[in-house]
Amino acid sequence: MKKGVFYFITALLCVCLFFSCENEESIIGENLLIHNQHDIFVLNDSLINIVAFSAIEDSLSAQNSTNLLGSYFDPISGQTNASFCFQITLPNNEMSFNAINISNIELRLPLTGFFGDSTANFNIKLSSLNQSINTVDDIDYLTTQNFESTPIEGAEFVINIAETLDSNILQLPIPINFGLNEILNLPTQSLANNEAFTEAFYGFKLEVEPIINNGSIIYINTSSDDAFLKIEYTNSSNEEVLTTNFPINSGVRLNYVDHDYNEALLSDSTFLFIQSMGGVFSELDFSFLKNYQDSGYIVNQATLELSVFEENANFTIPQQINLYEYSENNLISIEYLSGGFLSSENNSYEFDMTRHIQKILSENHNPICRLFTYERDSNADRLMLSNTSQNPIKLKLILIEG
Repeated sequence: MKKGVFYFITALLCVCLFFSCENEESIIGENLLIHNQHDIFVLNDSLINIVAFSAIEDSLSAQNSTNLLGSYFDPISGQTNASFCFQITLPNNEMSFNAINISNIELRLPLTGFFGDSTANFNIKLSSLNQSINTVDDIDYLTTQNFESTPIEGAEFVINIAETLDSNILQLPIPINFGLNEILNLPTQSLANNEAFTEAFYGFKLEVEPIINNGSIIYINTSSDDAFLKIEYTNSSNEEVLTTNFPINSGVRLNYVDHDYNEALLSDSTFLFIQSMGGVFSELDFSFLKNYQDSGYIVNQATLELSVFEENANFTIPQQINLYEYSENNLISIEYLSGGFLSSENNSYEFDMTRHIQKILSENHNPICRLFTYERDSNADRLMLSNTSQNPIKLKLILIEG
């Protein structure tokens, strides 16, 4: 009997001790730095000072084959217009067409998606380039140079975005008075190979008239084998109609995007703004962590949370964003970084920065990071992130004393 009472009292004391320890850990973070018997610290919000701002990108070099076409109005980036230049190439070397007339000529461009208002209409204009784009490095798919061109008479089109997306292809019939002398009947030396051909016929420029209200940007896959200029013609020795497809995917393709930013809104500190297409990035400075460098702390958890600001001004919210280390004018992928996906539960993005913060503390690693839209060279995404006093950028930081 006495043994039973002894065991009962012992068990009761263990239960009480367990709950008292759990209680103690649950209040960690209520003061500036709370130290408990397990040497665990949670940094209070008052000690976390993340300096953040948004800025326009100087330039963007992008290895991507998606071309952007369209126009829309944004309260921050203003009127945003996207056009692109592209070459056509020969299907084979040593071509000879001897064409006498063209019966059909059309441009075929596969679509992969869109951004903005699917009910919008585009007024598209097709022009022929007045200058070579061979001098542009073929890995630079976004250019700050608006190449000069001459409109092709009659090559103006009105398309509905929804109908075009249903067919999954942008098909533009070009007037048959174009292409005979400009392409098919070039001198023999100009049809010998692609280098000579693209210096004789520079290529095309595709653009739309600016849309003042809601607009859209469509994504065109010019790397596809289904992207080509199709010409049907007859030649001097054959009454039968011949067809030649001039590929686009092996030539130079250059996006050109024009923004008209509202500088006052862009500098508003209550939110961060990021935008694709050589647009805007946001910089996050974690220099406050220098106060804890060489302290011997081990980072148990570091979670960065960024909330969407006011439903992103009614624009589609991107499903993912990217975070990079920024050092000496270079963007560096952060090792072991995870997250950046939109949470539908609380309309926010989270990054697990545990290992990166550990490097800042113990290895004096660079504390500057930059935030971008995901695959920013191949879409038109834009995003506003909250940085208000009520809903600021949050970094949950749990440290263990080493």
